[in-house]
Parts: sequence; C-alpha cells; structure tokens
Amino acid sequence: MLVPDNIEEFGKSIVKTIEELEQENKRLHDEKANLLDIEAKLQARVNDEVAMRKQENEELKLEVETLKQRCEKLTQYLNKQTAAEIA
Repeated sequence: MLVPDNIEEFGKSIVKTIEELEQENKRLHDEKANLLDIEAKLQARVNDEVAMRKQENEELKLEVETLKQRCEKLTQYLNKQTAAEIA
C-alpha cells in the first residue's frame, strides 16, 4: 500500500475502512447468532416431531396387539361354539 501525499486524508481513510470492517464484523456476528438460534429452534422442532411420531407408533403397536388378542379370543369362542354345535 502506497502512502499518499496527504497523511491526514490517508489516516481518515484507514479509520473509515476499519470502522466499516468493524461494522460488517458486528453485523456478521449478529447474523451468525441469529442463525444459530434459528438452527437450535428448528432442531428442537425436528426432535419433537421425531418423538411424537415414535409415541404414535408405540400407541399404534399397543392398539394392534390389543386388537390381535381380541380377534384371537373371538376366534377361540367361535371355534368352541362351532365344535359344540357339531357335537
């Protein structure tokens, strides 16, 4: 970088450039913090969704098992009734 003839203008230019860089740095840090916050909230929503679907699956498994047992009992009852009618 060449030093211009007017040192005062050169100093002002450097100060202005540094201030602009600091402002951009702050803006980028703020944006990063905001994005990290959004990411954390989205991750929490994903985790909640996964947990909810797992819970739904567990409930469905229990319902299916209950229905299987009821069907088995009804089948046994019908088989007994049919055997009794034949005898």
